[in-house]
Amino acid sequence: MKLQFLDISGNQKALEIADFLWGKAPAINGTDLSRDEILQELHRRNPGKQYCLVKKWTLVELDMSDEARQQIEADGFVARLIHANEVVEDSAGRFPPGYWVRSSLQQKYDGDGFFETKSTIYVLLGGGRHKKVRDDIVYSIRP
Repeated sequence: MKLQFLDISGNQKALEIADFLWGKAPAINGTDLSRDEILQELHRRNPGKQYCLVKKWTLVELDMSDEARQQIEADGFVARLIHANEVVEDSAGRFPPGYWVRSSLQQKYDGDGFFETKSTIYVLLGGGRHKKVRDDIVYSIRP
């Protein structure tokens, strides 16, 4: 069987998606806590909230218009989200282990590996990346 490669050299959006997914980005740290310590911390923070443990993650700063950013902030959020290439555990069973996930917008994050959205606390395991990316690029990635 002959391998065929997709030529995306003339497609700017495809190049930007590829750069987002596989391009270089500054490394940042998540948490190195054990699973038991993570569960204790989740219970301390918000015992009833869903959680999702992820690896191979990127903290995404959304590059968008000032108007769009102001609307997000007026709604009580920050224009950041998590894109993770590997779900380890999802308390609600929404995402199977090994699947990828993109969070909704940030509600709270202190740089401690516990990224909170309206409905879920994403636990960022180990090291990750930090990238600023246009919102249309991030949201164009689909399963």
